[in-house]
Amino acid sequence: MSNEENKMLVRRQFDEIWNGANWATVDELYAPNYVNHDPYNPDQGTGPEGFKQRVSGYRSVLHGFDLRIERQIAEGDMVETHWSLRGTHGGPLEGTAPTGKSVFVDGQLLSRIVDGKFVEEWVHWDTLGLLRQIGAVPPPKA
Repeated sequence: MSNEENKMLVRRQFDEIWNGANWATVDELYAPNYVNHDPYNPDQGTGPEGFKQRVSGYRSVLHGFDLRIERQIAEGDMVETHWSLRGTHGGPLEGTAPTGKSVFVDGQLLSRIVDGKFVEEWVHWDTLGLLRQIGAVPPPKA
């Protein structure tokens, strides 16, 4: 697939799955052996079902889920995506009850796509920033 086609698959992931909760798209776009690497969530399930669980978990915590692509770079079977996320803390997270606070985080996703399917991804995001925004982690002392 071309670089532009691979970038479009990531856009579909964001629009149809993360923002739209379209589980049929997961079955279409994810390889059976898909693996996600996230230092905050090291023990995730694999394959399409593991990805559905991940998305469902985040969507249950952040209501009004709005994941946006800021920039993308593609080369070969890899797509790098800088993203931002907006939502409202509406579900428990790290022992913190829903606060109703608006949150903003950003991060990067590196996707490896083979034959039109996501096979592996690496994500790095401002986890500490999110946890501070909802009060799960206190701000640094001055």
